[in-house]
Amino acid sequence: MEIFAQLAIILAFGFAGEILARALPLGMPASVLGMILMLIALGSKMLKPSQLGKTADFLGSHMAFFFLPVAIAIIENFSFIRPVVWQFFGICMVCTIVTFSLTYGTVRLCRVLLRGRV
Repeated sequence: MEIFAQLAIILAFGFAGEILARALPLGMPASVLGMILMLIALGSKMLKPSQLGKTADFLGSHMAFFFLPVAIAIIENFSFIRPVVWQFFGICMVCTIVTFSLTYGTVRLCRVLLRGRV
């Protein structure tokens, strides 16, 4: 039952992000807005990490599962990608490096900002 409550909290933040994305002309994805809202709630201690613990750990450890639909779509549409496969591969590599770098920077910034509060 605890996992369902934690999942409901995570989905509620995702839903709030969806509402914000539709209501505000920010041009940001709803999932990003939901994560920003969750970060604000965690930073302000309205939400405690222990309230998300088991479900967040489960989702994090099974993250590869969420990429299966994308991988299947790429395989199904490979005939469209074949002429530009090296450019596609290059863009994926650059985007991966940029994403990892930004994630690293964001985590470091959050640790500095939340030092002593978490």
